[in-house]
Amino acid sequence: MRYLSLLLSLCLAASAQAAEIGAFAPGPHAVGSTNLQVTPPTSRPLIDYLNGSKDGAYLSAILTHPQAVPQLQIIVPASQPGAGAIAGKPQPLVLHILYPTPASNARPDYAFPYKDTGDALVPHMQGPTDKPLLADPAARYPLIVYSGGYNTHGLWHLGHLKGLASHGYIVVNLFHGDGRAPGYHESVALRQAGVRAALDHVLKDPVLGPAIDRDRIGASGSSAGGMTVLALLGGVDPKHPAHNPRDPRIKAGFGLVPFMGTSFGVWPFATDAWHLGREFEGLAAVKAPFFAVYADQDKSVAPDAVRAGVRRLGGPAWAVELPSEGHLLSPAAEREAYSWELAFFDAVLRGNAEARAKLVASTQVSGGSKGKMAFTSAGR
Repeated sequence: MRYLSLLLSLCLAASAQAAEIGAFAPGPHAVGSTNLQVTPPTSRPLIDYLNGSKDGAYLSAILTHPQAVPQLQIIVPASQPGAGAIAGKPQPLVLHILYPTPASNARPDYAFPYKDTGDALVPHMQGPTDKPLLADPAARYPLIVYSGGYNTHGLWHLGHLKGLASHGYIVVNLFHGDGRAPGYHESVALRQAGVRAALDHVLKDPVLGPAIDRDRIGASGSSAGGMTVLALLGGVDPKHPAHNPRDPRIKAGFGLVPFMGTSFGVWPFATDAWHLGREFEGLAAVKAPFFAVYADQDKSVAPDAVRAGVRRLGGPAWAVELPSEGHLLSPAAEREAYSWELAFFDAVLRGNAEARAKLVASTQVSGGSKGKMAFTSAGR
């Protein structure tokens, strides 16, 4: 019924005059943050802990105040396809949570001691004994859980996610630690289990849990994170039809250059990574709204695969193609993608009528590279 109402609203809005979507910019809220303070290692590079390493190095080992950081132990069941060597073995997972906070929040920012990232300033970070300080303790906020690209870490996406939080979203950022998984399939299984566990954790939090509107939960991801989002929306692996990874708490998903599947390497040593089917037939089970933004010159995520994949989705779908861009987008193209993302979540999670009308009108982003709407099934 929820999606029928969404489609009806979108169809009614189709006659609205076309208007540009506003360029992604900070919203009206200051942003607060859970603790992420670390004691830098002296014996090996910090990146080994951010991305994880096969010898077990991971971010949890260098946290200065581990009791103050949202973290949990994930157990991937042996029944989950791809679990392999990590089945049944607890794996730590560090979360970083951003949220709207009062402008009067006097907690200092924290400069994370890592330089190879666009934004390392953790805003209004909670101290070892602090609790989240929400802009309006009586409000119920929409939630976005974020899954980054393969072998990336949470700091890569910090500036982007601070922007979402400034627009009134609680954002849960996962440090997947892909590098510690013994193989690619194990990392896929660990990611899916991690997002589910992260949702369990934040919804049970004594302060954040009651502040989250459980009917307005979305998921966003880039590259491999896009595939993680699609799986949790119900995308199934045709080789394992009995296993449905869908998490019904997630109502909508966004994918930036979303990975749809491929084969890595050369036969007989190739890795089959067609987790949604070679013809993307596993995506027919995805009924929730999904929005993809992809690049027409991407050498890592084939644009043809994204075009084919979104056409197999079983629910409302949008796809915007960014011209003359590769897998690592230019700063201007990133801002354009984030503009579409914010408009999408405002439309489907918040029910914002203006955002809905703009999605239907297939408008461009103000000041953007004129990325074009390559596909939409929202009105069918």
